[in-house]
Amino acid sequence: MGLKSISTKIYRTLASVRTGIFLIIVVGIFSAVGTVILQRPTSEPADMQRAYSPETLMWLDRLGLTDIFHAWWFLTLLCGFCTCLIFVSIDRWPNAWKVYANPVRFAAAPFRAGLPQTVKIPVTDSASALSVAERIMSRFGFHAERVTENGATGLFAEKQKFAVFAVYFVHFSLLCIFAGYIVDGAIGYRGNIRVPEGEALGQITLSDNRGVESKKALPFLIRCDAAGEDTYADGSPKKWWSKLTLIEDGKEVATKTIVVNDPFVYKGIRMYQASMGQSSTPKTLIFQAMPTKGTEPENVTVPMNGKATLSDGESLSILRWVPNYYIQDNEIYTKSVEPENPAVQLGLTNAQGETKKLWLLYDQGNSTKADGAPFVFALKGATWAQFTGLQVSAQPGQFGIWAGVVIMAFGLVLAFYTQHTRVWATVIDDGKGGLLLWVGGTTNKNRDRFQTKFEKIKAALLEELGGVATANKNSENTLTRA
Repeated sequence: MGLKSISTKIYRTLASVRTGIFLIIVVGIFSAVGTVILQRPTSEPADMQRAYSPETLMWLDRLGLTDIFHAWWFLTLLCGFCTCLIFVSIDRWPNAWKVYANPVRFAAAPFRAGLPQTVKIPVTDSASALSVAERIMSRFGFHAERVTENGATGLFAEKQKFAVFAVYFVHFSLLCIFAGYIVDGAIGYRGNIRVPEGEALGQITLSDNRGVESKKALPFLIRCDAAGEDTYADGSPKKWWSKLTLIEDGKEVATKTIVVNDPFVYKGIRMYQASMGQSSTPKTLIFQAMPTKGTEPENVTVPMNGKATLSDGESLSILRWVPNYYIQDNEIYTKSVEPENPAVQLGLTNAQGETKKLWLLYDQGNSTKADGAPFVFALKGATWAQFTGLQVSAQPGQFGIWAGVVIMAFGLVLAFYTQHTRVWATVIDDGKGGLLLWVGGTTNKNRDRFQTKFEKIKAALLEELGGVATANKNSENTLTRA
């Protein structure tokens, strides 16, 4: 088998409507499976573990059935269908363009034999018969033009010839939609981030189809300026809201207060309100300040990003907050983000601007007594910031999907509500020295409806040319139908 033969078979296979139908059925089946099986990362890991046994979940993950719409084999199926759709369109395009740009305008004998709707009526004069046919065709919306070929004159009229392109609008819309899904599946992403009030973060957490988490840096920082919950009069939740500011290259570039189902969109990246809660990051810390020279202790509230003034004029600030610490090689490290055993580094600044750094370790006396400062500090409490839980997604293929939906709507209107209809008329020899007015027509769809209209055209022609037709109504050759 030669290379040319193999390429021809591949082309015919890809240009086959059966191949396209098979692929779209397979895509539809797996899409349906994706709506039945819980999908990552939209489903919580705990929900998936409750729904499936460990062995079942392991195989579902291995086969990519827990993230079907991002699985390589599903994207390959979509690529295969798109390739088939392109080849099918290319294979049929020359004929469609010929019908549109270079239609058969004169009904010669071989062409007349293949038309589904025809009628022959005896006439005595070619010119008057064509004039009658032209007038009748115009009455039914067919504005005919006169065409001459090889010395013979005929009529040709067509309506809605653009209807031949309806299928190509539908094909192109499917290509846009599937191409959008392929792009989203290949380079799109969806992750989550928790941003406490007053903080700016720029990394989201992604989860693959096996539940393995990874980090992805955003091209900007998300700062939560405020977050809260509105309630009804009975105390039930009404809505969550978050005031977000985006920081890019050190500058604030956009601000918006978002609620559920009202995302913040910037450079194609969408940020949805997904959850709300109390974070492990304090807004303020409350300390007891005991002067070393015997005066009464005082309580001082210190903002995390600010300062508080003490009774002697010195200021107190928080240099470092470690919610759950451990010590290694005389350095303090973070064990977890939960405030179970905090360590706080304080900055005590005097009037001359000199700052003394003090460490307070909660499980080691909760005191800065040994640091030789004019105050001994003890941690007494905190007020906690809210966090906003955001779902962050980038779906660069969405424009193609929405464009495809709009184009498909237009294509379906063309496909269902328009039809390319053509009508021809000419005067031919009846083989006995007489003349016949031949009229024929065809349409690319809704053939029953066109047949009804053609019967009305025929009836109108018979009415106009009725004298001759009535006189010869018993002659088989006088009025015939192909």
